[in-house]
Amino acid sequence: MLGSGSPNAEADRVSSGLAVAVDGRPYLVDCGHGIVQRVVQARAKDLITWDTTDLDRLFVTHLHADHTVGIPDLLYTPWIHGRETPVDVYGPAGLDHMLDHIQLAYAENIREHRSAHPSTEQGYRAAAHEVQAGLVYQDERIEVHALPADHGDLAAFSYKFVTPNGTIVVSGDAKPVAQFADWARGCDLLIHEVYSARQLPDRPPAWREYHSRAHTSTRELAALANDIRPSRLLLYHQLFWGLRPQELVAEITSEYDGNVVSTADLDVFEL
Repeated sequence: MLGSGSPNAEADRVSSGLAVAVDGRPYLVDCGHGIVQRVVQARAKDLITWDTTDLDRLFVTHLHADHTVGIPDLLYTPWIHGRETPVDVYGPAGLDHMLDHIQLAYAENIREHRSAHPSTEQGYRAAAHEVQAGLVYQDERIEVHALPADHGDLAAFSYKFVTPNGTIVVSGDAKPVAQFADWARGCDLLIHEVYSARQLPDRPPAWREYHSRAHTSTRELAALANDIRPSRLLLYHQLFWGLRPQELVAEITSEYDGNVVSTADLDVFEL
């Protein structure tokens, strides 16, 4: 887990981003603020064997800033570190437009660094792949499947990573949809967003309406987990609203008897 937080800036959490690593090859899911820095920190702590120059596959759940604002950092910092290959970016409609405008915004940065780093001509580039439901990526290590997610009016996906060691499902930001339980059932890791049902009544009316419509409460997630029965349920994009992590977990485990973890940045989970 690289970033376990939310759009809110927090002292000890950056926003959404994680890596599924297979045979030392990372596959990023989302890239909010601070994700590249977290990779550097994880490498320095010997938590991972790969580094920023290996970051060349990104799966975007949706285009909200807390899931994408780190993309310029992902494109340009590992390039300076010596990455020689473009970054393949998979995600919803609008992704190609976003990446084109990132490159335009950083044209001066690209121009200057190309003159200083001529041997890494491709390392800053990005290739957009706007996906539909189904199998969206496959190589010798992994299959990645996408399922449309309900995140209000925004195009969004959940992703399922099928590896030789097990299956990992990442919700992205989403209200539960009918197909999700069948699609994710029996996975080894279910990495899911959540907000506190206990604290929701204290939010302003507009926020209560929005979160009820576009996100998953602890009560809804407990019901979903009872259906899916993952080996482990990992919470991220957590809206605590004043609760401690263990209190958020307790809201779920009061209605679900499985293994639930409130993740923190730089947590590592093995299959």
